[in-house]
Amino acid sequence: MSGFQKIKKFWNIIVSEWKTRYRLVFSNENTHEQSFVIKRITPQKIVVTVILAAFFLIVLTTIIIALTPLRMYIPGYTTQKDYKLYKQTVAKVDSMEQVIQYNQEYIEHLSKMLAGDVPTIEGMDADAESTPETHATLRDKKRMAESIEVEKEAERILGRIREDNSTSAGNRTPELSQAKISSLSIYPPAMGSVIRTFDMPHKHYGIDILSTKNSVVSCVADGVVIFAGFNSTDGHILIIQHPGNLISIYKRNTSLMKKTGARVKAGEGIATLGNSGSSEGKTDHLHFELWYNGFPINPLNYLVIE
Repeated sequence: MSGFQKIKKFWNIIVSEWKTRYRLVFSNENTHEQSFVIKRITPQKIVVTVILAAFFLIVLTTIIIALTPLRMYIPGYTTQKDYKLYKQTVAKVDSMEQVIQYNQEYIEHLSKMLAGDVPTIEGMDADAESTPETHATLRDKKRMAESIEVEKEAERILGRIREDNSTSAGNRTPELSQAKISSLSIYPPAMGSVIRTFDMPHKHYGIDILSTKNSVVSCVADGVVIFAGFNSTDGHILIIQHPGNLISIYKRNTSLMKKTGARVKAGEGIATLGNSGSSEGKTDHLHFELWYNGFPINPLNYLVIE
């Protein structure tokens, strides 16, 4: 007999017995009295009952695992606390990516300003249009709104400069801005004589203070060092962020006393004066700049150099 015939014979037996009725009797072994009888039992009913029981058992187990704390004991599941921590971590990573992006853009713009490339309104508009908004958060949108206000104010300032078309116009700042800056305690960065003044049209965005070599350069106001480094043109450079969107820049130093991230006080020594770098002659002097809201201003309007 071939294998196919055996399978066919077995299948015929199953079909013939599929609906055959049986009786399940429970009786007393001593008295043979019937205690319990289940009638009309067929293989078909047994198979259907087993399948339904397995299905309901699977559904019940799934519900218990999904909706009760028992799921915490199953490998691969996390607690609700861990899940919240995971979401918070993801949100923090996303925020850090945004902050890193802003910092990179800030450093790029700052490097351009140090090189004498003052940003224009048209350039800032182009940067704003090229900035993706798909990942912008509410905080990002608030910053964008504040940036637009600053750009409008800067455009008004540049409009006045173009109308006057003179050097003195480049040295002027709106009265409201002057009031805000003057409210700060501005400390002279160095003692000496001014050998070159602020000259906006010729892209000299600060003043040069002639003084003794290795004399101490002081911080003009309380703030945080956002850059401390060296380049071949301006030598040892220190940039400090102050309250009220004010930035002070110290170039041509012999050495630096502070590192990036250091908090400094007004009048505190931050560098030693010298003649590092390759620009602006060979005399020992400090090149000092003040920037307000991203634009250079004349330091002599806010401090006295003796």
